[in-house]
Amino acid sequence: MRRLKIRLAAALIAVPGLALAADRIEATVSGGDATIYIHLISKKPKSTAARNPVLMLHAFGSPCAEAFDLAPGLSWMDDLSEAGFTVYAIDFRGFGQSSRPEVDAPVGRATDAVRDVLAVIEHVRKETGAAKVSLVGWSWGSVVAPMVALERPDLVERMVLVGAMHAFKLPMMTAPFAAKDDPKRFAPARVPYQKLDANMVLGHWQMMLKGSSGLADSETIAKVQALAERCGHADAQAQSKIVIRPMGPLADLFEIWSDRPIYDAMGIKVPTLVVRGDRDLFADIRLAAKIPGAQETVIVDATHWGPYERNGYGFLAATRAFLSEK
Repeated sequence: MRRLKIRLAAALIAVPGLALAADRIEATVSGGDATIYIHLISKKPKSTAARNPVLMLHAFGSPCAEAFDLAPGLSWMDDLSEAGFTVYAIDFRGFGQSSRPEVDAPVGRATDAVRDVLAVIEHVRKETGAAKVSLVGWSWGSVVAPMVALERPDLVERMVLVGAMHAFKLPMMTAPFAAKDDPKRFAPARVPYQKLDANMVLGHWQMMLKGSSGLADSETIAKVQALAERCGHADAQAQSKIVIRPMGPLADLFEIWSDRPIYDAMGIKVPTLVVRGDRDLFADIRLAAKIPGAQETVIVDATHWGPYERNGYGFLAATRAFLSEK
């Protein structure tokens, strides 16, 4: 395993060439089930470089495709499109503008997400003529991406996992969801969606930022807060602002945070880069060592929301460089 540690000066925040940023294209495609549709955004490259397309899978805390194209200077999609990639990003089912199933179980489990991503990959292959795609998964997306690569390695060229989670103990996250009669059991097992006070959406980011010296500016934090509220679904009947998002990812993360893996990291056979901030409390620091041949990049002074922080350009640069390798 090759490991790099990157420390960036604040001056590196700006993404070069953003004046030439590509226009965002919106689409709706069929998901992995007959009744599911998936919202998809894409950006075409300005150059004519022949590269496999990239599909980006969002985090639970930045819960839709727009997380990768938040604003000028905060657009991961612009950075990759200007490097010659056709870039796609999706809203997972239950998030953003994708289907919102009404069932009596947690919506958006990882196995459902894998089926949806595979359906989107087929759409991307038909649209671009490419045989394979590369995957970039962030947080929850970094759980789904390796499961896709395990099921269909023939469709995945390369994979970047950011703030990735596999299996480790994180009691502060499992305790609120554990059943009283059995702490190993996920209590809201028949609840389709989580309802969360909007003021708590970025609570864990604020916790990781505590004691730091300006890792994230207030303007960017406000943009991310607004993103989370847009990508979730506000409860119009609630007295305070409530964000509604699928419970499925939390059901799977409950297992991961209980040190019970839901996929076999040792079975991954596609070239993989694991990127994490050194202040990321959610990232599995052992993951890169579990994946055969994986590379690891650690961004100094960065949290789980590192791509939005002062040293965020390190995440973009590491991703671009790895996906550009032959």
